[in-house]
Amino acid sequence: MKYRITHFSRRLRGYLTRSAIRRYLRQRRVEITGLPEFFGSWPVFMVEGTLRLGPSGVFRSLRLRSVFTALADSSLEIGANAYINDGVNICAAERIVVGPFCKIADLVTIYDCGFHQVTPAVGPRKGPVLIGRNVWIGTGAIILPGAVVGDHAVIGAGSVVTGRIEAKSVAVGVPARVIRKFECCDDWVRP
Repeated sequence: MKYRITHFSRRLRGYLTRSAIRRYLRQRRVEITGLPEFFGSWPVFMVEGTLRLGPSGVFRSLRLRSVFTALADSSLEIGANAYINDGVNICAAERIVVGPFCKIADLVTIYDCGFHQVTPAVGPRKGPVLIGRNVWIGTGAIILPGAVVGDHAVIGAGSVVTGRIEAKSVAVGVPARVIRKFECCDDWVRP
């Protein structure tokens, strides 16, 4: 009898949590195709444009909350099975796409707009950010406007990505440069 009560209470708790997550996302105008999992503090979603989450994503915020912003007339898409850690900050002023199976480490920042002019003659830098499938972005990396990261690439901790990073490569530094290429199947997913 004890097993049945414990099993039932776990299922009820899971159902209530899933319902609360659905309601939380609906209130913030986040579009979902499947329910994500939240561990620790729930992420902050600020949506004036479009923000889409693919199915089975994991958002882990045990120390710092992650913040996802889609400004007016912008699009932010996070693919299926993405894994996002503590303190991640993603802000779309135009368009940001994070592909399926991406792993984003703590304190990563991704912006598609510089927001401020550097000089009176030059406006803020803008450009869509496209991150491919199964990309691993290391702790403290910064992805700037116009960056394109190919499928299966690895961005080293503390790197700053300003341009194109080839698929199946490891890039590190400021600005990030490819230091190594590797081979893998196109359908490979990092464990």
